[in-house]
Amino acid sequence: MRLLPRPPGFGRESLETSASGDESPPRLWLHIAVTWVMAGLCIGAIVGGTLWFLGFPEIPRPEELSLRAFEAVLVRAFAVMAGLSGIALLVIAYHRQRNNDLENLRAHRAAERDGVKLFNDRFTSAYTELGNEQATARLGAVYALAHLADDAPDPGLRQTCIDVLCTYLRMPHAPRPGDDVEPGSPEYQEYEAFREVRRSIVRAIGDRLRDEDSPWHGHRFDFSDVVFDGGALRSVHFLRGKFIFNRAVFAEGDLDLRYSRVVDANMNFRNARFTGGTVNLRHVRFEGGFTDFYKAGFEGSEVLLHDVRIAPKTINLTGVRFASGRVEFDSHRGEPALGDPPDGLLDAVAAGEPGVVRLPGSWTSTSAENGAFDDPEEKPSQGERAGRKMTGTGQPHLSGTENL
Repeated sequence: MRLLPRPPGFGRESLETSASGDESPPRLWLHIAVTWVMAGLCIGAIVGGTLWFLGFPEIPRPEELSLRAFEAVLVRAFAVMAGLSGIALLVIAYHRQRNNDLENLRAHRAAERDGVKLFNDRFTSAYTELGNEQATARLGAVYALAHLADDAPDPGLRQTCIDVLCTYLRMPHAPRPGDDVEPGSPEYQEYEAFREVRRSIVRAIGDRLRDEDSPWHGHRFDFSDVVFDGGALRSVHFLRGKFIFNRAVFAEGDLDLRYSRVVDANMNFRNARFTGGTVNLRHVRFEGGFTDFYKAGFEGSEVLLHDVRIAPKTINLTGVRFASGRVEFDSHRGEPALGDPPDGLLDAVAAGEPGVVRLPGSWTSTSAENGAFDDPEEKPSQGERAGRKMTGTGQPHLSGTENL
């Protein structure tokens, strides 16, 4: 990591060596003497080269030195002295600048060491409290780690804080108590308290990513195998970085992602399972990047994708299983998804359970050509599909989608 810009006039390596104390800076008088010698050699080389080019002509010596000639010699002598004085001043200025740069580098390194030490102390305190038996202590640790990531002196330390928060979400936790447990009982209150800790992590991440200038953008968020039971990620900007939801389970609660934007981020939902609750993706803009739902299973959740904007080649739904629940790309109020159908969607709809997916009207014609139906009564049998494929007749009627 570069601590300071390269100072003009000398190398970075020599500066860092001098700053570390392995080599003391050269003495000023020695630098001036060496510079004068080099200047004299250069002048001598120029004079000698000129004489050689002229064939070393014979220069007559006057028998008497006139006053005018003496004045000319004095003028040239003063000019040489002025030149040497100017060289000495340049060397002095160079040494002064070098010493200032060395002091600044030492001060910067000292401040950096102090900052890293303070970061380590705060980090140790925060992640220790994250394992506290009390939910309130863990909640404070979550916000302490989030603020610590904001103040991290470099991206690597910020990534460490993000990894700790994501790791906490991946840790197993007690399931929701059964129906026989009263809501006001200690067991139920403990479950609610620790669920609030998990939701606070999701909320803290969302608060940072909502700011387009946040330093959290471009980092890696690993939510693999996390069991989500709700969360607030509304109006989040996924500008850069990686968001990994592989094998995650969306089991209950409301996960709010409305009005978010996926610009240049990679989002992986490979083998994720949507088993319950609501995943609200209404008005999301998939402007770039890549969102991969390869072999994800929709098995009971309500996934709302009303009025989403899908740029070409930004979503992959290859191998997705539509088993139960509702996946809506359109609403009764007429909020269809805009853009081309995501890759693999129509094949997955045709292979999945009927009535699970609601498609926009602009996609249903393509859906019919690929064998996808929204109305279970109008989904033909395998024999009918085979007959239509052989004869090329019997185009389906999709009026049943109006009743969904």
